Amino acid sequence: MPDFPREAASLPLVAILGRPNVGKSTLFNRLLGENRAIVEDQPGVTRDRHYATVTRGPWTYRLVDTGGILFGDDHPLGEAIRKQALFALEEADALIYVFDARDGFNPMDKDVVDRIRSSGKPAVFAVNKSDAPTRESILLADFYKYGVEPLRPISALHGLGMEELLEPFASLLPPSTDMESDPDRMVLTGESEEEIRERIQKRLSEPARIAVIGRPNTGKSTLINHLLGEERLVTSPLPGTTRDAIDTLVTWRDKPYRFVDTAGIRKRGKVAEASELYGIIRTERALLNAEIAVVLVSTPDGLTDGDLRIIRQVIDQRRGLIIAFNKWDAVAKGETPDLALLGDRYPFLSFAPVLNVSGLTGRNLSQIFRHIETVRSWYYRRIGTSDLNRVILPVMAQTPPPRLKTGAVRVYYATQVQIAPTVIHLFSNRPDGLSPSYLQFLTRKIREKFPFTGVPFLLKPRGKKEE
Repeated sequence: MPDFPREAASLPLVAILGRPNVGKSTLFNRLLGENRAIVEDQPGVTRDRHYATVTRGPWTYRLVDTGGILFGDDHPLGEAIRKQALFALEEADALIYVFDARDGFNPMDKDVVDRIRSSGKPAVFAVNKSDAPTRESILLADFYKYGVEPLRPISALHGLGMEELLEPFASLLPPSTDMESDPDRMVLTGESEEEIRERIQKRLSEPARIAVIGRPNTGKSTLINHLLGEERLVTSPLPGTTRDAIDTLVTWRDKPYRFVDTAGIRKRGKVAEASELYGIIRTERALLNAEIAVVLVSTPDGLTDGDLRIIRQVIDQRRGLIIAFNKWDAVAKGETPDLALLGDRYPFLSFAPVLNVSGLTGRNLSQIFRHIETVRSWYYRRIGTSDLNRVILPVMAQTPPPRLKTGAVRVYYATQVQIAPTVIHLFSNRPDGLSPSYLQFLTRKIREKFPFTGVPFLLKPRGKKEE
């Protein structure tokens, strides 16, 4: 069995939890400050207001307000809080439990506080609405009586005590300047062509890392179980790279493939899978450790906004993308969608392979592996600078970008600076003159010569002085 020493780094997840109306959302927004996530006007692009990446002071981390976790059924209040805690204890690296100073210690808090303390995870207990310093010691005494510590008096509304609140997590939160945007990326600058080829071959000699993701009830568990149950497939559990995640090694035609976080897909129970926010965070965690994502779509449901949101997550993280319409056998003949038209309706998906499968019957599962091989070969593809410019420069000469008031926009040359994920720099006299729509036009022209099948890549304008 191959050795898997690489462990993907990720920003720690800090969860805010507590009873309703104690100020969780106010604290979330206070910590988020000016870095509010942007909602883009594109299909499938949303940024949940309860989940964001935060840079505050010297630290960068992911923050989730568990009050944004909504469950379809009507739970009693105490049960809803316990579900929040279960989510946080399962997924988060650190916990902030919020009390209301005016209410004091509520017996409803006790079960969750006990669970937090017994978990051993770093935690801080925030006594919110502590706006009057003269009353502070009286207010805190009630909580100390129940053995709750470390306690931090705060006012989320007025921004009091925010720095002290995060101090217990100082050893956990990485300095923002130390965080790489992607721990697996292969930067190509400063290396010879031979060195680049050797690095690519070394990476390709390792098993491909695949995440099977999708909305609830799209058949992820069934498909994974079918893969693991095939007689001709050899499977073995591998220690996961994050917390309780378990990866599984699958051998198909004598070649190993690593399916990441299969435990997260197969297990049910602790937290309702119907929580969209929970799904977003689990998906992000799986993508972090994957090279390629297989997004399952339920054929009876068709391609939904929820599917598009997940696909956009894959594109935003620039992982390889394969779209599989599952449960194909559940739709009557003649009523199945024409997958060949998907790229016409959604042009931003035209680069991705699309196929129909059935996790229940095993239909076309072998095709998934063939597509994985194709997408992975492009995910690690290096296009020489001269080859790239033979495509881009004639296109720009024939169809130049719109002229600015200060003059024409020119691109001197293009070069690929990164693999896995792919980044191409365009060195220009006016990088701000290369609009998103023009970059999309250039992307289409590049794909006519170099398809980059299943691989979303980034064209990044740069100034001449940034060479």
